[in-house]
Amino acid sequence: MTIRAPGRPRNAAHSDRAKTAALELLAEEGYAAINMETIAQRTGIARQTLYRRWPHKRALILDAFADQADQLPDLPDTGDLETDLKTLLRATTAKFNSPCGSTNRAFVAEGLQDPAVMTDLWGRHFSKRRRQVATLLQRARARGERLALDDDTLTDLLLGPLWYRLLMQHAPLDNAFADAVAADIARRARMT
Repeated sequence: MTIRAPGRPRNAAHSDRAKTAALELLAEEGYAAINMETIAQRTGIARQTLYRRWPHKRALILDAFADQADQLPDLPDTGDLETDLKTLLRATTAKFNSPCGSTNRAFVAEGLQDPAVMTDLWGRHFSKRRRQVATLLQRARARGERLALDDDTLTDLLLGPLWYRLLMQHAPLDNAFADAVAADIARRARMT
């Protein structure tokens, strides 16, 4: 027998509309300009309804961002570290070149001003990416590939260049760049 929580059940359509509006407003106006009232106005959803679901704007925006950002594909074990890294970085590059990229930039900028945002972002998003890279590295070791650097260093070296291009926007963030980074990191990882 299923026990239902008291009150009205959550409306999935309201949640989806609120998350979409939050990401749109983030891209249009920036984090500081958003509040639950602006999201309520954009969606036609009562503020009280939003607050029942999310205690503050950060929770709502981060929830919306996590839905969008956590949709990287499962990464197959290709049997080769460099190919595995290329697959990961190409998927990351595609995500960064989608609306998710501008959301990443906005969140990082806000996280530099508000440590609570960065803590939430780390717990909900960044730590998952790091675990994904660690899985690729562990699979390489299990195949007998000798890696000269620890997982944290390799992860920073791997993802750092993509983040730099995402944030600085000074040069293309494309598959050619992703492949070059993957090849370089695979070579460095194998140096002994």
